[in-house]
Amino acid sequence: MSMQFTSADEFRVEKEPLIKLLGVLSQCGEVVSKFLKPKPSIRGRDDAQRLAEFLERFSDLATQTPLGHVEREYGPFSVLNRFEFEGSLVSVVLDGGCHRATAGLTVEDARRIVVQALDATFPAPFSDLLAYRFDSLDWCELTRTSTLSSAYVVWQSPRNLWWVLCVSDID
Repeated sequence: MSMQFTSADEFRVEKEPLIKLLGVLSQCGEVVSKFLKPKPSIRGRDDAQRLAEFLERFSDLATQTPLGHVEREYGPFSVLNRFEFEGSLVSVVLDGGCHRATAGLTVEDARRIVVQALDATFPAPFSDLLAYRFDSLDWCELTRTSTLSSAYVVWQSPRNLWWVLCVSDID
């Protein structure tokens, strides 16, 4: 039996540093940002099972966003700790999408924007994160049609908080 999310499971995060980060990321392409609290909690025993269960339960909600259909066979992914995730986001900000829309932003500014957003969104003592980075464009409709894409599913286990973040640039 598949358990799907309901609209009540969506979790609003309106922190100013996060809004700033999402604004910068929107210069890099189309941004999809969704926070969710699955009920019941995801119980996968390992990273692959956890991600698969989340995506299965998220798939109906994803079709209501620009992500569109989420593939059951989502392809390869990498597991990042918080610092690796920060670095990956800094890289996305500095790359600026197909047209390098964030050109002129210094590494220090990009890092500050990312760190402040993550600190505000995932404050201590709940600052530990596990981020799944999709290493293939084939995981959903939006990314499959994009030229560049950076997509993550981030999990903060103590609060059962999940964040889907996707930046896709269609040139």
